Amino acid sequence: MTLVIFFLVLLSFPLILGLLKSYPHRRVWAFTVLGALLFLGDEIRLEGFIIGWPGWFGTVRGIAISPADALALALVMTRRPVRGNLPFWGVFAVYAVALTVSMMPASVPMASVFAVWQFARMLLLFSAIGGECFRPDLRQGLLNGCGLGLMVQAGFVIWQKLHGVVQAPGTMAHQNILGMLTEVSLLLLLASLLSGSRSKLQMAGIVAALIIIAGGGSRGALVLAGSGVVILMILSLARRVTPTKMTIIGAGVLALAVAAPFSLMTLNHRFGGKSVITQEDERNSFEKAAKAMAANHPFGVGANQFVLVSNRDGYAARAGVPWQVNDRSMPVHNAYLLARAETGLFGELAFILMLVLPAVRGLWFAFTNKRSPGGEIVLGAGVAMALNVVHNNFEFAAFTYNVLALLMVCMALIGGEIRAARNAGRPAPKPKAPVRPINTMSRPAVS
Repeated sequence: MTLVIFFLVLLSFPLILGLLKSYPHRRVWAFTVLGALLFLGDEIRLEGFIIGWPGWFGTVRGIAISPADALALALVMTRRPVRGNLPFWGVFAVYAVALTVSMMPASVPMASVFAVWQFARMLLLFSAIGGECFRPDLRQGLLNGCGLGLMVQAGFVIWQKLHGVVQAPGTMAHQNILGMLTEVSLLLLLASLLSGSRSKLQMAGIVAALIIIAGGGSRGALVLAGSGVVILMILSLARRVTPTKMTIIGAGVLALAVAAPFSLMTLNHRFGGKSVITQEDERNSFEKAAKAMAANHPFGVGANQFVLVSNRDGYAARAGVPWQVNDRSMPVHNAYLLARAETGLFGELAFILMLVLPAVRGLWFAFTNKRSPGGEIVLGAGVAMALNVVHNNFEFAAFTYNVLALLMVCMALIGGEIRAARNAGRPAPKPKAPVRPINTMSRPAVS
């Protein structure tokens, strides 16, 4: 079935390309659809695999393409040329090298190829969004799509809670993946409203995000999303105070106050009345296994190989990881340790640089370009990425398709606005004077 979807996606590409060429004034719709597609989880993701290993215990399970890939490629091929290059390609190249080199020590090199392929899909997404989202209409279309995606996930969460699920994962493989995805998108939508947007889809998306966080029971998402909202509001007011912002901030505080009790109820149900700040022994065991693996393999064991090596070479057993399938089939709950174990210290540093540099540049841009049309959304993207840098100490979700794709959206929004500001400060290139043909017939003959 997945191979059928693969060919259907390939066949749909000429149709998408033709529609974008025939209806350029509907380009906003394409960005709305793209934003919504990024929220399709494992249960409803329309991915086709030319090579798929559903039984592989890693963060990537094959070489796949999806309608989002086809749409992103069509957007790249039909857009108007823009002066200058997007930033961040350098750090992307460094991380791509780390992933590629990790195939050499890998026990199963093809599984590492899966990780390289997924990152190539991320770069296509970055190029498609960053190339045009300096345009306010396309940027709003993309965020409207994010709002739609959150509404779909909230619908699944409500249905799951009504059927007795304690930690509702929506359509994702795990509730923590949905939680990290939600905290990033929540800050993007809130930043858009603070910039003056009146989109009802974005407002509904924020409500949906609060429902998801309350029903998911992820402590990291609850704490960091709440902290992110407060930090973003304070920084936004530091940029500029407006009556609209004060109204939105008041509504935001009220919404957090309403959502907080439901979140605490989910946490209480999850932990059975025990302390919700207790660190599980399983996480410590995972970290012991990852550190031992990294110490024995300074260049890594290969991208997408952690679970295989941890079980096969006895790292999980020696670290005390329980024998339950759910524990033995997951990577370490720390993205940085996972990167170190799989791609070595070089890969870990490249991964950190890829996240930290856009976050710092986004925050710097937001405060040094206070009159930039997209500065408020760049601020939201910068805060979201900064919080993700913190959250990665407790989750590996940054290596999954959905979370990595949304982080690429943040980088693209930041990068696109930086390039637009550069172009606005450059004088337009002077047209070259036409070269007149030399009329040799009018010259006097040389005797």
